[in-house]
Amino acid sequence: MQRFPIPRSLNQNGFINRVFLIRSAFFLILLLLLLSLWPQLWLLARDDRSGTQLGMWRLKPNETFDIIYTHSVQLSPVTERYHIDKAGDVILDETLFSTYGAGLPATTPYDFEITEDSFRIFNIQLKMDHLVYRTGAVRANHRLLIRDQDIPFVTFSSPGQAVEFISIRAPLLYYVIKEVIK
Repeated sequence: MQRFPIPRSLNQNGFINRVFLIRSAFFLILLLLLLSLWPQLWLLARDDRSGTQLGMWRLKPNETFDIIYTHSVQLSPVTERYHIDKAGDVILDETLFSTYGAGLPATTPYDFEITEDSFRIFNIQLKMDHLVYRTGAVRANHRLLIRDQDIPFVTFSSPGQAVEFISIRAPLLYYVIKEVIK
């Protein structure tokens, strides 16, 4: 079998390199498109009445997130920790509060411990069918804590607004359209 060499003039003009570059770019664009269509797990905040989307944050499976606020009666911080299970349900894992008093649980069927700086109710594993918080208008200062992100509710909702949290599976492209392009 006789091999035909590539003419020097084609190689010198970079024809071979251009074909390789075009094919590589096409493959890379195709790969990015496929990855942007792959479903991801998201925590979605929406207005409880209208369903209008207020914000969304990507979570890993079973990753926890906290909602922290100042208790209206005791005026002390309360932290409620949640995760999203494999079925996509929001599950309450534990509650921490720093003082004991009016409006806080006196008894609980769940595990309970007193630490140096808080009361902790844990191993709750309660499915939250309708998780709603009303954005604090005066002193509650509701915050969403995901990993190292501390997100005040007032950055995505109005004081007094009822905010529902749900989980969804949606591609990254959905996030780009809903949150980035807005």
